[in-house]
Amino acid sequence: MAMLEGEKLLTLDLLNQASQAWVEQEYHRTLHSEIDATPLARYLAGPSVRRDCPDTGTLQAAFRIEVARRQRRADGTVSLAGIRFEIPASYRHLPVVHLRYARWDLRHVDLVDPSTGVVLCPVKVLDKSANADGQRRHLAPVTTEALAPPSTGIAPLLRQLLADYAATGLPPAYLPSADKEPA
Repeated sequence: MAMLEGEKLLTLDLLNQASQAWVEQEYHRTLHSEIDATPLARYLAGPSVRRDCPDTGTLQAAFRIEVARRQRRADGTVSLAGIRFEIPASYRHLPVVHLRYARWDLRHVDLVDPSTGVVLCPVKVLDKSANADGQRRHLAPVTTEALAPPSTGIAPLLRQLLADYAATGLPPAYLPSADKEPA
C-alpha cells in the first residue's frame, strides 16, 4: 500500500493488479528468515499435495441423482420428468426400479441396483413410433422359482484333473476291497 500512496486514481482493478504483481515478483522471491528460503522455493521443495481432476465422465456421473419409480406392468415403462422410459425385459419382474440421471441431461439414464449402487444397464426413451405397429415379442411368464442348472456331466476342470492323473500311470490311491460289504 505504501507504494500506491502517490496514485491519485486508485481503483480496485489497479489495486488487484498491483497486489498480484507484488506477490509474484517480490514476496515469493524474497528470502524469508523464518523458513530460511523463499516461499516459492519452499513450496516447490515440499511434498505435492495436489489431486488430479477426474475425467469428464466421472464428473458427470458424480452429479446425478437417484430416484425410485414404479414400473408399469402393462408395458414395462416408467415416467421420469414427463418422459416415458422403457425398462429392459430382463428387469420386468421388478415392481420398483431405481434410476440414476442428471436433471439437465435425460439422454443418459441408468438402471441401478439400490443395494450396491452398481449400474445395471442404460435405459432408453420409449420409441412411440416403433411401438405403434403393435408387434410384440412373446414374453415368458415371470417366475420366482430358481431354475435348476442343466446337467452337463463332469466339470471341465475335474475332467482335466482326471486325465492328468491317469496320464501319470500311478495306481488309484484307494481300491475297495471285495471282502468288505459297504455299510
